Amino acid sequence: MQNSTPAGDRSRSAAEVPACMLRATFTVAAMTLAVIVVGIPILLVGLVYPWRGLCDFGAVIWSRVILLLAGVKLHVEGKEAISDGVPRFFMGNHQSALDIPIIMAALNGHVRFMAKDTLFRIPLFGWILYRYGFAPIKRTNPRVTLRSLERMLERLRRNPISMAVFPEGTRSRDGRLLPLRRGTMKVGQRSGLPVVPFSIDGSIAVHHRDHFAAHPGPVRLVFAEPIPAEEVAAMTTTELHHRVVSTIARQLGQEVAPSAVDDEALAVAESL
Repeated sequence: MQNSTPAGDRSRSAAEVPACMLRATFTVAAMTLAVIVVGIPILLVGLVYPWRGLCDFGAVIWSRVILLLAGVKLHVEGKEAISDGVPRFFMGNHQSALDIPIIMAALNGHVRFMAKDTLFRIPLFGWILYRYGFAPIKRTNPRVTLRSLERMLERLRRNPISMAVFPEGTRSRDGRLLPLRRGTMKVGQRSGLPVVPFSIDGSIAVHHRDHFAAHPGPVRLVFAEPIPAEEVAAMTTTELHHRVVSTIARQLGQEVAPSAVDDEALAVAESL
């Protein structure tokens, strides 16, 4: 479902733009309300014991409300290969702020994220993320990131659960796949989980990072065949990087992006 024209460049009628901004406003308001209504009991329970099932249930409600109001018509491919409940390490491209609820909804909430640390500063929402095993990534401070990743890996060894990450590190502005950080590949190897590349195509057309608007439309989420944990462990970081990049690019119908290396992220990962 690769768009032939750059996202955000499609012409909009004078009446459509205010309607899309109004839809975005309703979506943000509903998202905030859902965090309050669903999040408070989840956090209160989590202060005593972080019950995963409750968090997963709340995440699904939160995600579906957002996608419904934003007008996302989600089509998922390849889910049958990951429907056995086995924890896995998901790596995919990042087009929109809607990508997290898209993955949450598709996996029924049974997943945690490595995400930028600013999300963890949001009152209530960020507290829930901390309490229920999400991992903050602080790009400006590799030592803080290292400690966060160490805690995440320790939790995975004690109580495995699927993890998801966007190795590009930021949202694409035109839908093209950005270089994937090799440091993330190292973390995936250290997790001991099977790796699943995935692609999201179309979310940037629904909500672009540079515009406060929501344009209803289709989004295609494709899960590739899982790479077994033993095979992941036997690969070099470069081999896994090439496998993941080429798989995502192929799913998006794009040429393989240049294999730029984020030296800082790789240095952090190599320290694990």
